[in-house]
Amino acid sequence: MMEHDYLKQISLSTDGAGFVIYSPESIVFPEGADFFSQEFDTPQKVAEHIRKGDIVGINTGSAGEYNIAVKSGYPSAEILEQYPVAIRLALVVKGGKVAIIDLLWLTEWSDEVPEEQLIDIADGIYHVTVMTRKPDSGIWGDNQEIYMFFNSIDEMPELKWTGVPYLF
Repeated sequence: MMEHDYLKQISLSTDGAGFVIYSPESIVFPEGADFFSQEFDTPQKVAEHIRKGDIVGINTGSAGEYNIAVKSGYPSAEILEQYPVAIRLALVVKGGKVAIIDLLWLTEWSDEVPEEQLIDIADGIYHVTVMTRKPDSGIWGDNQEIYMFFNSIDEMPELKWTGVPYLF
């Protein structure tokens, strides 16, 4: 992929205060079971998954409507300046797909993810840079723009997260 290739535009409505990014083939969990309570309900559990790169949770600070532009590469200096609220994580992709779902979907696990919330991307390990800024309305989650950049890397980096990454 060339730097900044556009991968997909995703409109995501959340009931919870965040969303998760994962590769569906990286997580094996019983259909209908409560992944959130068993695997994701404490900052320590979230941090363990972040360090493994199998599922990444991002706290947006609010339920709402999010417009996510997914691109390849790293963000430019101009985009970094325009979207100063940023975090960098890493994700292992298996099966050529990445899902972006509402955090609350984890309370009733499903292997079925709507096609409009799936990204086609080659298997591998990626730095994932997630960036935003406060919407013009001043209200987090009010048709908030988010940029998400995927850049292929050779190995899983050592991530220092001890809790949930905040994007607000």
